[in-house]
Amino acid sequence: MKSVIIHSYSIKNLIEKINHQIHKKITPTLAFVYTSPRHNIRKLVVELNGYPFLVFGATTAGEIFADETHGVKEKEEGIVCMLLDINPEFLSLRLLQVEDNRYYEVGQEVSRWAQNKFSNTAVITVTSGLNFDNDAYTQGLISDGIEYAFGGASGDDLILKDTFVFSKDNFSTHGVIALALNKDKINIAGARAFGWTGIGKERFVTKADKNIVYEIENKPAIEFYKKYLNITNDDMPQVGIEYPLEVVMRNGQIAYRAVLEIDEENGALIFAGHVEEKSRVRLSSAKGKEIITHVEDSISTVMKESLDFKPEVALVFPCCSRKQVLGDMAIKEIEAVYNNAKTPIIGFYAYGEIGAFPGGYGFQNETFVTALLSEKEQ
Repeated sequence: MKSVIIHSYSIKNLIEKINHQIHKKITPTLAFVYTSPRHNIRKLVVELNGYPFLVFGATTAGEIFADETHGVKEKEEGIVCMLLDINPEFLSLRLLQVEDNRYYEVGQEVSRWAQNKFSNTAVITVTSGLNFDNDAYTQGLISDGIEYAFGGASGDDLILKDTFVFSKDNFSTHGVIALALNKDKINIAGARAFGWTGIGKERFVTKADKNIVYEIENKPAIEFYKKYLNITNDDMPQVGIEYPLEVVMRNGQIAYRAVLEIDEENGALIFAGHVEEKSRVRLSSAKGKEIITHVEDSISTVMKESLDFKPEVALVFPCCSRKQVLGDMAIKEIEAVYNNAKTPIIGFYAYGEIGAFPGGYGFQNETFVTALLSEKEQ
């Protein structure tokens, strides 16, 4: 699995660099392309359409890449591309527009499509649309037999206007792009890193609907944050990003949820993922550098458990809120992955993360998800 990383600040320069790499070094069959929305997505799709390789694309809240040539980088307002030379028979790609709030059903559709392509499959997937129900989509995706799914929700530089996913043929502002991988031919391992520490006593959610929490312990949910953090409505949701809700689902799995908005009239909190009624919740906070250590530990654990697995590529999907909390220290999380996995990295800061593999809840906020890939020896 040969790879080359390209970084640029214009579509014209990106295309020039792709042509140079194809002429000199690589015959790609797949390209991951992550871009700031400041670049014209329609034009980018048109420019990429002339190439024979598959394109898996999304807009970002910051671009991530690392290899021997570039070092470890996290940038903004640019375009990063990883060209991969991998057997095209091991891959299949699909772009879908989602209509009529059919998020769960589309997840099931992607699951069936991937399993029809490969009986033993994993899925890399990214969604677009600020109102996209990522939780329902992920639940639908893993309900029909998909054990390994990685990805996230595309970003738009925190403008919160439009996010995109795209292939070389089309784009969508409310849809999904999915890459099915043949797990009989491609090794894949995953890591989830949290780094948040629960604080205070657990409380029960007494009224909720999907991602809207109305009552905690029969009191307006907004009062839960205001009481424990001594804040006002004007302080939300920014403070809610720095103090995510730790949720223990009814099946015992833990998820973290970031506050997106507040509904002052109903005293409700609107989160970036589902919170079940009767789940146990408490606030959580980052304990300094421990949030970075958690990323390092998650990767080193995977490497120790898979001694015969040497990754050739790492795909990373960290939450944009981690960058807000860590500031200039955010680069340390990427360095932790690079130093432990010892492989080229591409990724982006997301508005939510998909890390569905055995042992954890599928859709998260405020996490750092990593997928490690390599081709099996033929």
